[in-house]
Amino acid sequence: MSGPRGAGVGAVASAGQQERREAGPLTGKGQARKAALLDAARRVFEKRGFLDTRVADIVAEARVAQGTFYTYFDSKDAVFQAVATGVVGEMLVALRADTHAGTPYERAHAAMERFVDAYRPRARIIALVEQVGTFTPELKHLRLQVREAFVERAARGIAHQQEAGIADKSLDPVLTAEVLGAMVDHTCYVWLNLGRDFDRDALLRTLTTVWVRAIGADVPPAA
Repeated sequence: MSGPRGAGVGAVASAGQQERREAGPLTGKGQARKAALLDAARRVFEKRGFLDTRVADIVAEARVAQGTFYTYFDSKDAVFQAVATGVVGEMLVALRADTHAGTPYERAHAAMERFVDAYRPRARIIALVEQVGTFTPELKHLRLQVREAFVERAARGIAHQQEAGIADKSLDPVLTAEVLGAMVDHTCYVWLNLGRDFDRDALLRTLTTVWVRAIGADVPPAA
């Protein structure tokens, strides 16, 4: 990984350290130490951001020596990628929840709620993945995985509703899912990272109503 200030500078690894990194921790103690480092790194990145975080900040948070850090990671970049991969993995699991049965509005509302509740506790790291992804292809790909998981599921739902005569058949389901997915994704970013004060329930109702109307389905009067 390469990029602006703070990226890509790590200690030179010994042969033994490099072998241990590639193999991964083999003992329960080693796995626990690596997990603790990742937890500490996540807290520091969430607080300080990517560019202003130093390895020294991470080891101070984890209360370990720098040598312990370099046993598992060769740089700040490497530990950030590990943190980001874990966070994105958590979010992808959350987005694979069972499809909600019901009316088009109820299904759309369940999808909005699932995305918002998956994004909310991970908003800071997702924003940093997007930032670092502007100069790091691996992180760009990781960020797109979240978007693609949501869009692919939404496109299948829109296509199914078109086949059932519920949604507008003139719409391209994939492109429609991309456009509406961008609305949901960016709204969450504005709310949770830029600090706009939105009421969660009102936001979910609004996102759902806009989504359902955009695909040409009916919105219940009470929505």
